[in-house]
Amino acid sequence: MLFLINWSVSSANRIPCWNAFGKMTPADDLKDAGDSIKIVGRWHKLSGSGGMCICECSDVSAFNSWMLNWSPICDISVEPVVDDAMARSNIQTKPYFQSGSPSEEETKADDSA
Repeated sequence: MLFLINWSVSSANRIPCWNAFGKMTPADDLKDAGDSIKIVGRWHKLSGSGGMCICECSDVSAFNSWMLNWSPICDISVEPVVDDAMARSNIQTKPYFQSGSPSEEETKADDSA
């Protein structure tokens, strides 16, 4: 399962957080997240006030443990997310979904105008 993680760091905690993260090596990152979590990507705000991460994990306990490593110095929010393929697949199962190419829909809209 994919998760979107957003974090913010208060100005009071920025230097301790920057120091903790700045001292980490790529090996430390892997150890911090654990074997059950794959970090797809991580991006930091230019101000250093926070950032976001996409990760993949099926072990909620391991995920919770990883978040608890950082929650003392960061405010963290987590949301499950899906990629385009899964979103499209799920939308297409709904009774309100109207199949057809986008150009067909645009043509119908243009004809009715």
